Amino acid sequence: MSTGQYQKWLEPENLTLLRGWKMKGLTDEQIARNIGIAARTLERWKVSYSQIRHALKIGKEQANYAIENKLFEKAQKGNITAMIFWLKNNYREKYTDSTLTSEERQANVQRTRKLKAEADIAEARAARFDDDQSSEEVILAKIMDALEVGNLNDEEVES
Repeated sequence: MSTGQYQKWLEPENLTLLRGWKMKGLTDEQIARNIGIAARTLERWKVSYSQIRHALKIGKEQANYAIENKLFEKAQKGNITAMIFWLKNNYREKYTDSTLTSEERQANVQRTRKLKAEADIAEARAARFDDDQSSEEVILAKIMDALEVGNLNDEEVES
């Protein structure tokens, strides 16, 4: 990749092309491949150049709006699947497969987070304990070795 390749992608016609690719549903990896750069380079460009980041963001938003409108049109025309999908995603507190209330769902989320945190703490403690044990085992082994050497010397002295 030549230095300064990003500059041509800051030109209006190329920003439109980026927006169009994103609007067609291309991933950042596919867009990077189309440009001829690595995906990580595109990520850096998005951080460094707001025009590129904005073009990709707008393209994705436009695609989402277009799909959302089509889904809404289908739901309005009586497409049951579209209706269910729409309601489950836009009216979650009422239309959900779960029998739990929103408070119960929130409590479950909190419980899950707490359990994960406790598990992480337990793993960290176990790892520290293993490290401590291995240190103690090394010290104990050295003491045992020293005692054996001492016993050998005592035996040698007795014989």
